[in-house]
Amino acid sequence: MAQYGGFGGFGGFGGFGGFGGFGGFGGGTNFTGLGGFLGSEDPGGYDPMTTHGLQTTAEGLRHLTEDGSTPTDKELGFSDPANLNGLATWVRGSLYVSEFLAGIGADAIKGAPDRVTLSFDGHTCLTLARPANDLLRSQCRFVSDYATLRAERSAEITSQLGFPTPYFAMILGLHSAQNKKTFELITATQVAAAHVAMIVKNHLAIRRPDQLDARLMPMIPTPGHGSFPSAHATEAYAVLTVLEALVTAWDSLSDQEQRIKSLRGLAERIAVNRTVAGVHYPIDSWSGAALGRIVGQVVLGRAGAGTAIEELSYTPSDVDFFDEDQRNPTDAAAKGLTPTGATVTLDSKPTFSWLWDCATAEAQKV
Repeated sequence: MAQYGGFGGFGGFGGFGGFGGFGGFGGGTNFTGLGGFLGSEDPGGYDPMTTHGLQTTAEGLRHLTEDGSTPTDKELGFSDPANLNGLATWVRGSLYVSEFLAGIGADAIKGAPDRVTLSFDGHTCLTLARPANDLLRSQCRFVSDYATLRAERSAEITSQLGFPTPYFAMILGLHSAQNKKTFELITATQVAAAHVAMIVKNHLAIRRPDQLDARLMPMIPTPGHGSFPSAHATEAYAVLTVLEALVTAWDSLSDQEQRIKSLRGLAERIAVNRTVAGVHYPIDSWSGAALGRIVGQVVLGRAGAGTAIEELSYTPSDVDFFDEDQRNPTDAAAKGLTPTGATVTLDSKPTFSWLWDCATAEAQKV
C-alpha cells in the first residue's frame, strides 16, 4: 500500500494568492499543491524605501524602550487549536493538506479488470475498475455529441479551469466579509480532492478522448495527466457533499431544499462541462463523482461532523453521466456504481474540526 501521509517537498509556500496553476489538477492547485491557499495572508516583503525607513526609525526610537523594559514571558498554548486563528491562511492550508493526506493509501491491483482501491486509516472506501480501450472508444461518441454545447458554455468552461468557487458562492449567497471560514473550508476540500484525484489517476493511466479519436478537438488545453477519474467532478462533488452538510448544520435558510438542489445541479454541470470541452468521457464524471462523495465524507469525518462512510465500488459501463442516476441506488447499480456493504468511521482531526466550527458559526439567514 502506498502511504501518502505528510507533506513531502512542498518547498516555498510563497505567495498563496489566487487559484493559480495545478490547472490540470482539474481545479487549479498550482505546483505546490495548495491552490487558493498559496500565499494567502503572507505579507511578503516591503519595498526598499519602506524597509530602509523602518530600519532608521527603529534605530531612532530604540533608546525609548531600553530603560527598565522586560521581555514578555507569556506563552501560547501548547498544541492548542485556539492558536489556529492567529496563523496565516496559507499555514492553515498546509495543515489541512497534512491532516487529510495522513493515513491515505492507494493499492493498484492487477486483474480482470485492473483496479485501484482507495483507503483511509487502513479502511477501504472506494474501488475503481480501469476501463478498457474499447469502452473508451465507444464513449468518444458522447464527447462528440456534447461538443455542440461549446459555444453556449464557453464562459463557464474557461472560468472553471481553476476552482469554480464563485459558482458555489452564487448559489449560497456567500460573501467574503461574512463567510471567510466557509470559503476556507471550500478551498480545503477542493485541494484535498485534487490531491486524491491525482493519486488515483496516476495508477489508472487513462488517455484523454482526443488522444484516442482525431475528430475530438478540445476547446481547451489537454491536461497533462490521466482522464479517469475527472478531477473536476471529484472536486465539485466533494464540495457539494461538504456544503450539503454545512447548510444542514446552519439550519437557517428558509429555502434550504432549493439551494441544495441547485448545488447538486451545479456539481453535475461542472462535471459535464469537461465533456463538453472535449477532455473527459462521461465515465470520468461517474468515477469522479463517486470519488468526490468519498472525499467530502472524509473531510466531514476529519472535521468531526461526519457519519459512517459507505464503501463504494465502480465498474464503468457505456453510459452518459447524470446526477440523478448516480443518486438512485437502482440506476447507479445498473450502471456500475454499487455499495459493498461495508462502512468506515474515521477519527476527527483538530485543524479540520476547528475550521468546521468556524464555518458553522457563519450561518446564512434567509
